[in-house]
Amino acid sequence: MNQWSIILPYYNEEKFLQGTLESLCLQHYKDFVLILVNNASNDKSEQRAKELLGHYPHVKTLFINENRPGKTYAQQTALKLVETPYVATVDADTYYPPYYIYFCNYILEHYPQYVSVMACDIYHPYNNEISRQRCRKIKFKSLLRRKQCHAGGYAQTFRTSALKKVGGFDPSRWPYVLEDHEIVHRILKIGKIYHSDKHWCMPSPRRINRGKVSWSMLERKLYAYTPFFLKDWFFYCFLKNRFIKRNATIACLRSHPWESK
Repeated sequence: MNQWSIILPYYNEEKFLQGTLESLCLQHYKDFVLILVNNASNDKSEQRAKELLGHYPHVKTLFINENRPGKTYAQQTALKLVETPYVATVDADTYYPPYYIYFCNYILEHYPQYVSVMACDIYHPYNNEISRQRCRKIKFKSLLRRKQCHAGGYAQTFRTSALKKVGGFDPSRWPYVLEDHEIVHRILKIGKIYHSDKHWCMPSPRRINRGKVSWSMLERKLYAYTPFFLKDWFFYCFLKNRFIKRNATIACLRSHPWESK
């Protein structure tokens, strides 16, 4: 049995998917199964993915479909197929350095107190001082506020048993944006998260205008300063009601509002 499953949902990512897949296929640690979830794309994403993966026969791949609109539905469907000890969630527009999975595997194999490993998101080469400063800042924040999420779904890995224990990806519980923060909130109830300023990935810089798929400054500040014992209230009362009012559901992510027209 493989040690890792990598869940990659996609919706109309023809322009970006190939680069992400190449970075995953070139991982130094190769003991994984790649689960690609077509979330009702109407472009050539799946065709392009199959063409590229044909050049990497060593990569075990599952192609599945989830037609309910929303990334969380796609992740939920994929997680049902995961039988490996560890699972990674990745985004279709993100570059993962060759040692990405190796690093996560080392931490989870050698440090049982951790149930998750998170990476820093950078937007310049890692040897650029801007990127190093960003990684140090994220590491500092993770030490200062240990009971919070400091990485999006593009940079999250988990012990599968822990992820399933807290309910996994559950659109009936949280059908809104920031689903990556909500899942981390639940994970933090049962274990610790590992952060390093040397562990990173590089999402596409296209996400310059996130609009209603993100949160306001007030919501962000309140999240930062709400103690952990009140975080259930923050998510399931305060933030939920605000997201309902502005219809900030996971389906909003499908419009790709950050892309330049």
